[in-house]
Amino acid sequence: MNFHETKYGHIFYEVQLPRLIKALERIADDLSKSSSSMTGGVTVDPNFLHDLYFGEYEPSVFTEQSVEQRALDRRVSAAEQALQQIFAGIPAAAAAFEAYQLAVSERNGATVEQAFESGYRTAVNMLAAGLMLPGSKQDAEIPLTTQELRKMDGEQVFCLDMNEDVRVVARKKGFIQITNDKEIHRIVGLTLYRHRPSWCQ
Repeated sequence: MNFHETKYGHIFYEVQLPRLIKALERIADDLSKSSSSMTGGVTVDPNFLHDLYFGEYEPSVFTEQSVEQRALDRRVSAAEQALQQIFAGIPAAAAAFEAYQLAVSERNGATVEQAFESGYRTAVNMLAAGLMLPGSKQDAEIPLTTQELRKMDGEQVFCLDMNEDVRVVARKKGFIQITNDKEIHRIVGLTLYRHRPSWCQ
């Protein structure tokens, strides 16, 4: 079955996409009427969209290093070389160290990816929240943020991914979870709303 033939496909093409287009049209209209620059002096690389589309965009955080980062890199390299010299005559230890390096590298990669996803979701939520009027009925159409969920321990919310109402389990510290009284899930990767959105009836 193709995506457009599914329930969520119908919701996307018949409800979400038209709303997105209308929102973009309103933004474009407002921008065309504004005589002031919104870039705030920020210089945008003319190849940004091209590189982003072809997967060649590299965030500056990975291409530019501060003096502190370069100093930390040198310390790490020096410590690594010292360990390699110690393990040079012990094959088993050298192999274990290489396995450790690989595991740390994979973990760091996953952490960076998660941080990117979290930042992207936060930015999109901020943009969506800015397009809504405070206190309007449309507030229920905006996904809940981690900060909001942290304050909703014991409250009922709607989970789009599970297509059902669930209860929030959020302590002052630790992971935020949801439960339908049968299963418990972490909120990572889930989209939660205060109530079932009008387009998901």
